[in-house]
Amino acid sequence: MALIPEPMQPAYAEAVRQLALVMADPEGPYGRNAKPGFRRGIDAYKSANFLRALTNAMFGYHDRFGVYPDMVDPKGFNEIIFRHKFFGSIKVPETGNKMLTGRFIPEALRDRLHCPPLIWYSDTPQLPRNDRIAPGRYYLKANHGSGLFKAITYPLTDEQRADLEAEGRNWLKQVYGLQDGEWWYASIPRRLMLEADVCDGKPSVSWNVYVINGQIGCIELFDKNADPMQVTWLDADFRPDELQMDALERIKDPLMPADPEFMKTAALAIAAPYAFARVDFFIGADGALYLGEITFSPSNALSRRPAAMEQRLGALFRHNPAQ
Repeated sequence: MALIPEPMQPAYAEAVRQLALVMADPEGPYGRNAKPGFRRGIDAYKSANFLRALTNAMFGYHDRFGVYPDMVDPKGFNEIIFRHKFFGSIKVPETGNKMLTGRFIPEALRDRLHCPPLIWYSDTPQLPRNDRIAPGRYYLKANHGSGLFKAITYPLTDEQRADLEAEGRNWLKQVYGLQDGEWWYASIPRRLMLEADVCDGKPSVSWNVYVINGQIGCIELFDKNADPMQVTWLDADFRPDELQMDALERIKDPLMPADPEFMKTAALAIAAPYAFARVDFFIGADGALYLGEITFSPSNALSRRPAAMEQRLGALFRHNPAQ
């Protein structure tokens, strides 16, 4: 393939080798179509762009872990997610679109579970005038990628407005995810949005529930606002798991959900249509449970975990990685 930099040529060769094996599998993804309302990487990319993205992803995985992922017969969690983002069925247009996260909430749960209120959105970087937004704290976000957000406070000074609009303009220009397999972000119409801060300025801990084939594999408490970052893994009964990330601090005395069983019920119901979903919640200042996001490709299949956790989560897929 032309224009493959020399350092990436081994990753290209590995991508070609494994892709040929996937394509030759009569029971594999090339022998069927995506379900209605879903799309796959093999549907979203043109052939040359698909191989380029697969090469980039192979290179990034090897750079991170020192080995290439086995997407022909994946066993560990990261390997399975790596395969899924190229060959698995992804729900569209909801996946990755922060403005549509609420669509994942089943009708029966919508009286008890909500997303933070959406105050404003636009496809241009011009923010609302101060007289259009109630004074207070908000999150300015782009709806089509990860890490594109900033806490802001209305009313804005002229200097703050100019800086935020410049940043928003840059966010709207970004084509996120397409280069290494998270293609669904690039299919989202790009918008800026203002979301209410339901935590009243207090850092929130994310409760990330991993649901695999209808079972809770683990509950990950994640505080990215802490310095250093803090992570604690719980089992399905909200007890500290025997496996933990030894290199990271634990979260001490986290605020527990008022109704832990409802969090489990909601996570299982939201994830029910999918072989895997990580369902992320947080607890608001009012004590209510809020849905943060649904992700089908945690950390783009590049999370470091103990080998035992990788294998435990991978085993829950029951060798059905391409669904």
